[in-house]
Formats: sequence, C-alpha cells, structure tokens
Amino acid sequence: MNRLNLLAFSLVFFTPQIQGAGQAPAKPSNDSPTHTAQSDRRGSKKKIMLVNGEGATITLWKPDLSTQTLTLEQNSITIPSTGLNNYHAVVAQQDWGTGKESVIRYEYLSGKPSKQSPSKLTEAVKSEFEIVPDPIPREHYRYYSDHKWGFILRLHGKPKAGIDVTLKTENGSQLHAVSDYSGRVEFRLPEDFPMTLPEGERDTRSAEFAVSAMTTMAGISYETMLTARYHVNPSHWQSSKLGVFVAGLGFLVGGLIGRSKTQRGEKA
Repeated sequence: MNRLNLLAFSLVFFTPQIQGAGQAPAKPSNDSPTHTAQSDRRGSKKKIMLVNGEGATITLWKPDLSTQTLTLEQNSITIPSTGLNNYHAVVAQQDWGTGKESVIRYEYLSGKPSKQSPSKLTEAVKSEFEIVPDPIPREHYRYYSDHKWGFILRLHGKPKAGIDVTLKTENGSQLHAVSDYSGRVEFRLPEDFPMTLPEGERDTRSAEFAVSAMTTMAGISYETMLTARYHVNPSHWQSSKLGVFVAGLGFLVGGLIGRSKTQRGEKA
C-alpha cells in the first residue's frame, strides 16, 4: 500500500508579523503533500506539520551530525533551538515490515557558527532510501523558480541509478526524470506562480515542492520524499530595475557629455 503521499511535511513559521497570514493549509489527499503558504523567515520559530505521522520515528539531525528525537503533537513537530547556525534535517520514518518510507526536510536555523559545512549533513546517511540536495542552497540563498536544481538518490548510502523521480509543486506542476549512473536527477523548478504583480515590483511569494521516488530491493519496497519551499525568481523584478538604472545612467552620461561639449564651444 502506498502511504508516502499521506506522510508529508508542510512548514509553518510563528512570528508576530506573520501569524495567521498566508493561505489556509491545503486539504490532504492521496495524490499530493499537504502544504502551507507562509513566507520563509530564517530565525523564526518553526513548526513542521506532519500529515498521518502517527507512529513515525522523527529525528532532528544537527550540523555536527548529533541527533535529537522529536515528538509529534497534534500533527505538528516543533523544531527546537539548537544554538547552531546552519542547516538541520528533520527526518520522519515509517517501517511497515515489507515497506519503508521516509520524508526529509532541510531547514536553516540561526545560532552561533557551527563551523560545519552543509555537505557534511547532506552526505550523512539519514535514511535507508533518501533524496539528497545536490547542492543544497547556500546561506542567504533559496530555491528559485526557473533555476535548475540537482538531487541524488541513495539506497543504503549508495547512488541508485535508473529510478523514476517525480517533482510536484503546490501550484500544480508535475515533472519527471530518471536518475543517472551517479543517482542524480535535475529539475528546472517551474515558473508556475501566477504573474499578477506589476512589472518590477518585488515578489515575495513562495510555495512548497516535493521530490519523491520509490524502489524495491530484496522484497522490501522503499519510498522517500524531500520537501522544501521555492520562491519567485528575482529576475522578474531585478531585470526591470536594472534596465531602468542603465537607461537612466545613459541619459545622465549623455547629458554630461553634451553639456561638456557646449561649454567647450562657448569658451572657443
């Protein structure tokens, strides 16, 4: 029985500025993860909403690879402060005997410098079958639409080739790829945000996406999902502003040159 689509993360941020803002959570279904549409604010108190996670083993992986067991309360998990500044991973796993599933989410938490590379966390084996960001967005960067992003599939810590991989977005897009000899797939996150804002206006909208896959080995089926938020590509407003700046600079330079020539002509 395929339960993976019922075991999914969505992220809620709790700060006075945005509490109660955004869209209501989507209704759970058998076809897509449950999502919310809150803005990403690193350093805010964070909770993970876990749908149908009763009985799951939930673990917080810290940048130094130490772990902490988390508990599910009313379909939500509070990510505690670890005091470390870097990516952390929340991993939920279910073992059905003949089937195993996992859902993983990487979150950047604030704190003192961890002095650890994010690759240390992504390279660590956190689940028997997992999807790993390759690379994970660096600090102060995000998943953006219309950008290519890579992911690696690993089974028992080794790359898994020839696996069908699906990417779904909260906005309704669905993409497919097959992992190569190194277990890697690439997706260009779709430009599926309704472009309703005036041209050049900063667009801070974001939405959820999920990358999922399944495979079988020795009579056991493995299913895994990686979830994250993606954001509107900044080029939608940065290019317009840059164009206005360049045009303005051209007029300014042109005006200065014309004025200089006029002054030289008057002196002659």
